[in-house]
Amino acid sequence: MRILDFSGVYREREYTFPEGAEYLDLRSIEGTSCYCDDAAQEAIRKRCPVVAGHDGAVGLNFIDSGDYHYVTALHCAALTENFNLLLLDNHPDMQEPAFGNILSCGGWVRKMLQENPYLNKVLIVGIDPSLAGETAGFPGRVTVFTREETNIPEKLKSWLSALQEPLYISIDKDVLARGYASTDWDQGTMTLDTMKQVLESIKGTRILGIDICGELPANKCGGEEDFALNNRTNHVLLSLCENL
Repeated sequence: MRILDFSGVYREREYTFPEGAEYLDLRSIEGTSCYCDDAAQEAIRKRCPVVAGHDGAVGLNFIDSGDYHYVTALHCAALTENFNLLLLDNHPDMQEPAFGNILSCGGWVRKMLQENPYLNKVLIVGIDPSLAGETAGFPGRVTVFTREETNIPEKLKSWLSALQEPLYISIDKDVLARGYASTDWDQGTMTLDTMKQVLESIKGTRILGIDICGELPANKCGGEEDFALNNRTNHVLLSLCENL
């Protein structure tokens, strides 16, 4: 397990991760907040073996706040076999780039669909229904379960049954209702119990990697109560992911 610290959030307070977790201090890399330019990507690859493709397995990674969710695309760029992406998020992260073709926290899924040759299909669970229109343009490749959907675990099992490739799982804690997480983006309505049901419904599926974001740094008004809540939720998610 790795802790990728871009903002300093994991040093501001004493997050309690299991002994042996690898801490990567990425705070000095410029050009990483929300957007990640080519120079920053190269610097991340030099400091993070899994992003460079040296590890052979992605494993479980905590990747700071949602401002750095694009790291999922960097992890998946290291994969060398066909896979599907399961994204639990309040946002589809499929915005058109604001300028150029830069990698961003708001558009990394779209960029993966356009550029990653191994990515087959994407399932996005828990998004705000008003954002579903952002997922258009990839017929047959993107499935959306908004936060208003019912029986998501059963629908997820049906989606998985039609696929053969393994999964990469990415979780943004902003999919959770306030009371279960504190993030720097608007949040959804999912409970931890529903999250548990969703993750338990994929047991038996081969998983290539998992990442979790959604921390709340002090410079985004994160306080002691926010940290304590996210720390508790991280432990729940860690336990769920380790038992998949």
